[in-house]
Amino acid sequence: MNQHSNLGHISASYVNLLFDWLAETHPDVAQTNPFARPVAGELNRIEVPQWQAMLQWTYQTLQDPAMPLKIAAHVRPANMGLLGYVASCCTNLGEAFARLQQFENLVYSVNALNVAFQGDEIILRWGAERGRPGHWVDSVAIGVLVAFTQHLIAIPVYPRRVQFINPMPENPSDFDTFFQCKVGFAGDYTEVVWPVSLLEMPLKSPDHVMRSMLDQQAQLLLKQVKNGEESIPGFQKALQESVGAGLPSLSEVARRLCVSTRTLQRRLQEQGSSFRDELEQVRVEMAKNCLQAGDLSLADIASFLAYNDQSAFTHAFKRVTGVSPAKYQRTKRQ
Repeated sequence: MNQHSNLGHISASYVNLLFDWLAETHPDVAQTNPFARPVAGELNRIEVPQWQAMLQWTYQTLQDPAMPLKIAAHVRPANMGLLGYVASCCTNLGEAFARLQQFENLVYSVNALNVAFQGDEIILRWGAERGRPGHWVDSVAIGVLVAFTQHLIAIPVYPRRVQFINPMPENPSDFDTFFQCKVGFAGDYTEVVWPVSLLEMPLKSPDHVMRSMLDQQAQLLLKQVKNGEESIPGFQKALQESVGAGLPSLSEVARRLCVSTRTLQRRLQEQGSSFRDELEQVRVEMAKNCLQAGDLSLADIASFLAYNDQSAFTHAFKRVTGVSPAKYQRTKRQ
């Protein structure tokens, strides 16, 4: 931990945005990148000084002052990690912004986000209580926020105003063009101002079942990030991802964690657990969320959780909870 560690951390999924952009737009430069691509996952985090160094190296190599905006424009839901998918499952942008404030720490834990309403405007504001990560870091972050917002909605809506706490760069016109508004610099805060009406704008395709399930998982991950409770960093996330991908095996989870199966088994044994037990618990918790949402059949849930058939799912759920999935669902509905 270095002297700049108080600046916070950024998720590996978010950092991978830089690697994805370089690979697609500057493949020759990507091959000379001295930094290793981090393993994606919210519980795999990169300290801000390392992120600063990555962006600084990229600029020095490309000598393109518009670099942070071009990186931001490349953002995809996967780069936002679980927060991206939770936001994608909201009904409108108001709910998505609420999730951003709630789960921002999973993806981008630097200076805290404050949300304020003033007249017919909503103001998203970041101060400098942890310090100032600088032009490259802040420009990518605000660019990602705006670009990802455009991904969520069918009709583009741009901010009314954008302001950075950093001094004016050499290319302010690029910022005006990217954000489609006049961008200020050297302010007391970094902030993005939207019309309040934006909050009612519907998302392209909200998915209520996935929203319920992922929201609870995001809460669990946030608790682990804050309390440092996860004994094997990234394990729960890798396990959940492997189930969602239909590959809930020891070898698949070990691959996602970049460790051998023998090492993963040993570390689980050291904490008095086993892969089978951990997998069963994760599947049951995911099943509970699906059952409470109520929009999937038992067969669909069994398939989603990668059980061989509905009977295997029913037996596993009853073994852990003491009740059948159908009874659990009826009880929750009542």
